[in-house]
Amino acid sequence: MPRPLLLGLLALGLAAVPAWAAPTDVPRVAVLRSAPWSPGDSARDGAGEFAVFLEAARLQQAHRAPGLLAVCDRHGLLRSGGERALRRLVFSGIAVIKLAPAAGAAVDSHPGFLRGGTLSEARASEILVRCLDRHGPPPAAADPEKPTAAELAALRGHLEPFQAALDAAGAPHLALN
Repeated sequence: MPRPLLLGLLALGLAAVPAWAAPTDVPRVAVLRSAPWSPGDSARDGAGEFAVFLEAARLQQAHRAPGLLAVCDRHGLLRSGGERALRRLVFSGIAVIKLAPAAGAAVDSHPGFLRGGTLSEARASEILVRCLDRHGPPPAAADPEKPTAAELAALRGHLEPFQAALDAAGAPHLALN
């Protein structure tokens, strides 16, 4: 198979998985960071999208319950096409947490994204792994580009305990004397 075609199939998660490389039951989370970007830099268009799809395909081949942790830029975005890829992946059975390390950055309110706020990468990853282990991966839409209202409702319902755990971890804790 030609190398560009193979890479494209891997990025879309369409490559065949050998029997000896069957996915494990252990949830796994990968951390993605926003690609360096500057206005008018057409050479990087799509680089973020490709990187996100490639990481997602790698996770899906190795684990039954994959998750992604997107560390966004100061605007709460994954640049160079990364946002497009994340929006598709949330309807493909992959849990996605978006972190905004810069306090006050608005994270996209897309219904499939989990909001991690300013939690540390380690804490957000730990919570996501625990939730994936307990609740399993989110349901996938038949067509990730056009999820139905019922698929959207199922996704929201499935992710409620995930968001509750993230909110509880990010809530200020009072010290009792």
